[in-house]
Amino acid sequence: MAILRNRIRARRAVGPFGKNLWKNRAGTAAMEFAIVGPAFIALLLAIMYTMLIYLAQQMLETTAEGAGRLMLTGFAQTTRAPNGTVGLSASDFKTAICNGLSGTNPAGETVSTPALLPPLLTCSRLTVNVSVATSYNVTNTGAPTFTYDSNGILVSTGTGYNYQSGGSGKNRIIVLQLIYLWPTGKGPLGLNLIDEPNANRKLVATSVFTTEDYSCPTSQPAC
Repeated sequence: MAILRNRIRARRAVGPFGKNLWKNRAGTAAMEFAIVGPAFIALLLAIMYTMLIYLAQQMLETTAEGAGRLMLTGFAQTTRAPNGTVGLSASDFKTAICNGLSGTNPAGETVSTPALLPPLLTCSRLTVNVSVATSYNVTNTGAPTFTYDSNGILVSTGTGYNYQSGGSGKNRIIVLQLIYLWPTGKGPLGLNLIDEPNANRKLVATSVFTTEDYSCPTSQPAC
């Protein structure tokens, strides 16, 4: 009987404490956040991870539009560069895209173009591909294939700067591509948008247009 009475006394003593503990809601929010918070933060990081890639793609598209205009109007084909060459070379054209370029037009007037590549993108990761098409039913607008050696070093981009031919370059169909290796990594929740070695994603912006009627300099047989 003594043992039973002790148990009853103990239960009566613990009873109010147990009821108060059950009704006490302090710390519930912290516990719920500890359960839901990591998944919510991972989702936000995944959204930002994807958003940055789409932002870079849009900036590259805008740059391709501006770079295409340099060829559309004949600026790239007829401008005398600071090094004295008439008609921008592949390196001159890339410099004009990345940093801007000043030169003289066929009339001897000073002309210039501002930098087209946004600060978020770096010139060292940019590849320029220019080719001529015979019709707008072009098939060479796919992303060029980049090749790497065993050490993961880029050895070939499969691109070129080929637009000149004999005579005037006006009314010519040009295919301009800007290819950019966007540095990224594996995102949260298993998100992985890497498609090139060295944790890069290849972004491609393509512009196809017909060049305007422009005049070649007298010293330039083909432009």
